[in-house]
Parts: sequence; C-alpha cells; structure tokens
Amino acid sequence: MPKQKQITGQEALDKLMEGNRRFVTGQLLHPHRTEEARLGLVSGQSPCAVILTCSDSRLLPVDVFDQGLGDLFVIRVAGGVLNDQIMGSIEYAVDHLKTPLVVIMSHESCGAITAVSQGVKLPGHTATLTPSIDAALKRAQAQGGNLINNAARELALSMAQEVTNSEPILADQIKSGKVMVVACYYELASGEVTLLSNEQDNIPIYSPI
Repeated sequence: MPKQKQITGQEALDKLMEGNRRFVTGQLLHPHRTEEARLGLVSGQSPCAVILTCSDSRLLPVDVFDQGLGDLFVIRVAGGVLNDQIMGSIEYAVDHLKTPLVVIMSHESCGAITAVSQGVKLPGHTATLTPSIDAALKRAQAQGGNLINNAARELALSMAQEVTNSEPILADQIKSGKVMVVACYYELASGEVTLLSNEQDNIPIYSPI
C-alpha cells in the first residue's frame, strides 16, 4: 500500500466520523486489512489521527471508526488520562509522523470513573488515575443526568485542553493550524461517537483556538 497522502485535521476528522457512521449502521468496509496493506506499511507509517482513549475492552478505536492497519496511532490507558509518557507519545505522532488530528475519546459507564465516584481508594499505581478523574467528577456535580457519564465527557474535554496547551511541540503545532484537537464521547450501546464542546470554559468542538 502506498504512503497515504497528507490530509488536514478536518479531513481526518471527517474520515473518522464517516467510519463511525458505518460502524453504527453495520456497513463496515474494514479498510487496509489485506496482506498488501500489511506489507505496504513495513517501511513506515502515516496515521491520520492519534486516538487517546480508555483501555476498556468494549471500546476498540480501529473498529469504532472502521479503519485499518496504519490508519490510527492509538494510545490506551485506564480512564483515558494523560501523563508525561502519553503526552510524549502524542508529540511523537504529531511531530515525527505528521499526524494532523488528536482525538481524546471517553466513554459511557467507565469503570475507573465509577470507582473514584464511589470513594474507592485505588491501589498501587492505579491511584495515579484519581486526580484527573476526581476533578472531572467535581465539574460534573452540578450537571443533571448521569454523573459518571457526565464526568467522562468532562474528563475528555479537560484532557483535550491539556493537549492543546502543552508546550512547546503541541501548542505550537495547534496554533499554527497544522494540528486539530477534538474531544469526543463513545456510547457503548449504540456505538456512536459524539463530538464534545464546552462553551462555558471556552473549549470549542475542535482546535485550533
């Protein structure tokens, strides 16, 4: 498979959302999963998007967006929270692989958020997940509806804002318009991905801002 043509962040986002519509309706194309595609990627990669999301086994980004080998640079961690290593991985994709889109995706019924909301003291290294999740829960307290799912949306928005403000590599790329950052939310039952925005905190549906 030849190296993919460089596309914009908006074009990459359109591609992912079209793929998600196929996933929801069961009209999957399963692109770039042949032997030819696999062999064509041996010499390099040019993914159209970075996806940071939770490690939950019910959420598989390549399938959710109906993509294939070489399409997505996927980073997964419980809760979908950021740390220095994850930020560095995003920087690698953006700066070295020239990936034009960063997607932060939370999801319905997140176990990590549920545990923190119930006051569970997470053991060992899982305790490092607590501060970001706790902050999202506090922001979601005043909202109506499901606390866990509202906190998941808030968490995705706050992680997207951290990526947007991360200096020097990401902030510079975003301000120059070379990279777009979006936050989104995945519904387990429907399989639908919804883009998020937060006008109150001046977080748009996508960056640059």
